[in-house]
Amino acid sequence: MIAAVGSILLTPWNLFNSPELIHYTLDVLGAFIGPLFGILIADFYLIKRGRVSVDDLFDDTPQGKYWYRNGFNPKAIAALLPSVGLGLIISFIPALHEVANFSWFIGVFLGATTYRWLARDEREVQAKAAFRSGAVAQKE
Repeated sequence: MIAAVGSILLTPWNLFNSPELIHYTLDVLGAFIGPLFGILIADFYLIKRGRVSVDDLFDDTPQGKYWYRNGFNPKAIAALLPSVGLGLIISFIPALHEVANFSWFIGVFLGATTYRWLARDEREVQAKAAFRSGAVAQKE
């Protein structure tokens, strides 16, 4: 529903009137999607180490593993906002026009590193829980 309303408000048929506007649109899209991708990849590979509780993915109760705070991960949002902000700044400052072509890659890097830094304690908590449950073999 949000995409349908947004597609009408943005009037994409008007984008074809100006090639420069298409370029700005793609830069802004990259500035938003890049950090999201970086945060998701960092969470899956660096924080959770590829371990996903499938049952908890579909659990929408506060007891679910992925509930965080009312269904939102505050650390991910805290990593997303500055990463998107910097991507938007890069996209709209004329002096950084050449760098704006790489806003997606910059966003991926910023989102992933910021989220990895903010969520550094989560990995330790999950590793201790896995060790206690016997999922990780003990060294003797």
